[in-house]
Amino acid sequence: MAGNPRTKNGYSMFEMSSMIQKAIRRCDIPHAAYAAAELYPGYRTLLWNRLLTVSAEDCYGIMTREIMALAQADERLNGKKPADKANMVFLAKAVILLCMARKNRDADYVACHYLWGDRGVTEGEGIDLIDSSEVERLMREEPNFRVPAYVFDVHTYRGKQQGKTRLDFFIEENEALEPRQMSLFDEGSFGEYYQRSHDAGFRLAPAYDQRWKDYMAGRETDPTHNGKDFPDPDDGS
Repeated sequence: MAGNPRTKNGYSMFEMSSMIQKAIRRCDIPHAAYAAAELYPGYRTLLWNRLLTVSAEDCYGIMTREIMALAQADERLNGKKPADKANMVFLAKAVILLCMARKNRDADYVACHYLWGDRGVTEGEGIDLIDSSEVERLMREEPNFRVPAYVFDVHTYRGKQQGKTRLDFFIEENEALEPRQMSLFDEGSFGEYYQRSHDAGFRLAPAYDQRWKDYMAGRETDPTHNGKDFPDPDDGS
């Protein structure tokens, strides 16, 4: 179906795309690898674009150039190969680097409000970090494989059916980050985002609107106080 594209084993392409980003946030390497395998090579461009987005949106430090280099290497070596001949090492390395990177959501917070260093791993560590047997089990037992519940948020059709909201997304995905890096905006209110949406005419159901106001209470849009109060970014993880 044109409106609901499917991956090689029949999953929704949109749900697999959602799954890989959320699995990376949680350092859930087997599920991230499974989603990558489902999207590759049929949705290669979408997959690498998603990984590039993750590198900037969820990872602390300069990670995007590493993922860009791996994307370029994948295209150079695998771009003209049949799917069964592709060397998956570049994609696997990208998944490992992103899963193991320290996480925070500062870039997304700043983008929502004001714009509207990670340790590398060696090849040997990469092999050790991927639980190949677990990935193979997921693939082998695909008929019984269940997409994790965290995949279904406000950005997916099934998440919307379940009543998931943008506030659920902000709270749950921020709390799920692993390994976590102290963020400048951990205590941010998302108040500017809320107000701008309200001014644009977007209205919330009363219960949801009150829940958002309860969340904002006692929080600040700018916990840095215009750049005067900065936590030490290397203090804690």
